[in-house]
Amino acid sequence: MNSLWNFDYIEVNEKIKDKIILFYLVLLLLIGLILDTPSALYTGMKNIFLSTGTLLTDYMIVGGVGAALINGSFIGILGYIILKINKVSFSGPAIASVFTMTGFGFFGKNLWSVVPIILGTYLYSKVKKQKFKSHIFPALFGTALVPLVTQVAFEFQWGLLASISIGIISGFIISPISSHLLIVNEGYNLYNTGFAAGFIGLLFVSIFRNFGFDSSSVMIWGTENSQLLRKIFISIFISMVICGTILTKGKFKNYIELVKHPGTLISDFPYSAGFGSTILNMGLVGLIGAIYIDLVNGHYNGPTVGALLTMSGFAAFGKHPLNITPVMFGAYLATLTDFTVYSANNPTALLAALFGTTLAPLSGAYGPLVGILAGFTHLCIVSNVGVLHGWLNLYNNGFSGGIVATIFIALIQGLKTDK
Repeated sequence: MNSLWNFDYIEVNEKIKDKIILFYLVLLLLIGLILDTPSALYTGMKNIFLSTGTLLTDYMIVGGVGAALINGSFIGILGYIILKINKVSFSGPAIASVFTMTGFGFFGKNLWSVVPIILGTYLYSKVKKQKFKSHIFPALFGTALVPLVTQVAFEFQWGLLASISIGIISGFIISPISSHLLIVNEGYNLYNTGFAAGFIGLLFVSIFRNFGFDSSSVMIWGTENSQLLRKIFISIFISMVICGTILTKGKFKNYIELVKHPGTLISDFPYSAGFGSTILNMGLVGLIGAIYIDLVNGHYNGPTVGALLTMSGFAAFGKHPLNITPVMFGAYLATLTDFTVYSANNPTALLAALFGTTLAPLSGAYGPLVGILAGFTHLCIVSNVGVLHGWLNLYNNGFSGGIVATIFIALIQGLKTDK
């Protein structure tokens, strides 16, 4: 396989890639099984399955740490199975989709609510007479809209048939909308499907409100399991660094080239830099997110460890230490201004700094100053857009990131000169 950047790397067998990705998914499952009794796990999983999951619902509190870890693992394994059935190798977007699904299994997604959305995208592929494989990533990332399914079922109490139907419809339209919006932000928002999901959430919640039904935000934010979760996930990210170092045999030339890439969509790091450098990058990006949580005295809980796994997953698909840190710093600076209502460890601000790394390509392409400005702007916007989609889009930062990227790219392109 040739590198996009024309440098050599140590090739990793596809079966080894599969086993490494599956190892981390099963590891979370085993940890979850160890942490609680069977009866507690059963009750916890039941509570998660019956939760609306709207932003911001910490499943570590709703169902307990063990049940949340099992739920996240199940969601990730489902994504893994779907990819393998459709013979999709673990490329950058495949890794990002599985880790993102797993992470959001800690605060919003559950095993039954993701199925209607995936089914909707599958039906879209059949209508288009195309292989599902060509729409598989909008299907997996499109599970951002699961609160739309659960809200209709449990909050509006319209029943499972109505909720499943709405899930199928939203899954059906996510692929064409996300494809179109990629053109708008030119690949500078890594969570492009989250951008699309924001518009779909806006569509549905506007219809709901017109008929007297509304969706409100939730704030279930755990603090009591912080040290346990810190140990678990920092250990996982360190193991990734070790694994990547072993696979690259300590030769970091390829990784040095990787961090020079701007990270715009579509940046497939396993293809262009090799799996060893990619897993090393995943570990380092996850650790940077963890260090930020510690520096601002934040808490490790469902949403924040979900953010760390998402960051790590997208370290195979555009993120690296050099393009994420300016964006995170910009979001931090926004919390220091006199007019802000957020401290750096406030849930909204903390998640904006972690998930705001969706804008890493702006920093990678146009420099750290643009990255800092993008991060600053992102916190201001993400704090206010949830009401537009009724907090029914789990990738709220993706929606905000799409807005920020579109504004910045328009300005940059407009101000460009021939020089």
